[in-house]
Amino acid sequence: MARKRPQVPSAVAEFEGAELGDARLAARLLKFVKAMQDDPAAGFPKAARTVAEREANYRLLNNQRVDIDAILAPHVRQTVARAKAQPGRPLLLVDTTEFVFAGEADRDGLDRLGVNRQGFDAFVALATTEDRQPLGVLSIRTIESKGRVGAEEWAGAVDCASEHLAALDPICVIDREGDAYALFSFLIATRRDFVIRVAHDRWVKEHDGAAKELLREIASRAPTVLTREVKLSRRSKIGKAPDARRRHPPREGRDATLTIRATAITLPRPPKLRAPLPASLAVHLVQVVEENPPDGEAPVEWLLFTTLPISDAASVGRIVDAYRARWTIEEYFKALKSGCAYEQRQLESRHALLNALGILAPLAWRLLAMRTVGDADRPASSFLDKDELHVLRKLSHDVKLGPSPKAAEALLAIALLGGHFKQNGRPGWKVIWAGFQKVLDMTKGYRLARGEM
Repeated sequence: MARKRPQVPSAVAEFEGAELGDARLAARLLKFVKAMQDDPAAGFPKAARTVAEREANYRLLNNQRVDIDAILAPHVRQTVARAKAQPGRPLLLVDTTEFVFAGEADRDGLDRLGVNRQGFDAFVALATTEDRQPLGVLSIRTIESKGRVGAEEWAGAVDCASEHLAALDPICVIDREGDAYALFSFLIATRRDFVIRVAHDRWVKEHDGAAKELLREIASRAPTVLTREVKLSRRSKIGKAPDARRRHPPREGRDATLTIRATAITLPRPPKLRAPLPASLAVHLVQVVEENPPDGEAPVEWLLFTTLPISDAASVGRIVDAYRARWTIEEYFKALKSGCAYEQRQLESRHALLNALGILAPLAWRLLAMRTVGDADRPASSFLDKDELHVLRKLSHDVKLGPSPKAAEALLAIALLGGHFKQNGRPGWKVIWAGFQKVLDMTKGYRLARGEM
């Protein structure tokens, strides 16, 4: 099956068909989104041309009959449609994030996080292709209790999101927070494949009947399936909390050789857990390790539990790539919090903030989709049509676009139109979006003029 070209549709298309219980509310939503799509980081008052429009937008956000699930429903449908249009199995990336809002005044329904800080935690599920093309958001579920999230809550978040993609048999990808025996048991019992990073070493068995050994001991004896040469980016300690620095210590950028091993293991049920959880689970273990790091540098190491096959190098490489795709959801959170300025919203209640999240979540996906196409070796035609490319060539002076430019070249040209400076490194959300809107606006004019010739 040929891969259809990925599209970055208009924001309004992601909300069409919303059922909010009143046609006027649905119409207001589309007008609100149409105004916001030009600058997702702008304050909500800027999305209104008149005082009456501004008040109508705030009434929509505060309306108790409207909720985030209803607002997101059309985008979820579009996400599923995009997943069906792609070959292979989609990845279901599930993670938690904390939304923090500054201010002294109490906001109804938010948790107090410290001096002048309030907020809430949420599970977010993002669908991508196996080559990390973001397809859209499948669910956002708030977390009611602070502190460590239990396996039951993780299972509920995965269940809620994966039901939308059930016919496509998605692969669930979760970071170390999801390292829980009860979650593994749930996923295996419900026939869901997963790739989950191990959070801590533990006693396991190489096979049924064997003596228990520590996980890393078994991993070290597993056969090497493949090696990879990778470039590790520099990682700063600035702005990181102590726990984050422990898990992701600062480092200088370097080239690294990674050894990848894989083997089947048996996970015994932890002593503190009881039936009806099974006494053991059969899973596969994949270790990714830098065996010869530079002096003074911590080695790279991932330990992954998975139900995917490990029969050959290609299969194991697929597992490693699936976990690498997990970083896409971190980029999505940046798009939501920075590109769409969600945590800067001055709304006074949890309900209004959640409705605002329902509006901004698809806009953040569009930002991510736009930025991601420049990271892969794709043609510019993967996200720009013939007229848009023609207009971009005419507008671009610093980047010369040939007959068949790459997506990265077109993305740089778009960012420069939005005010980006090459010496500033990788383009940010704001300049990409500003440049893209210029291209879209000029393309409309070009089509109108061509139609009148």
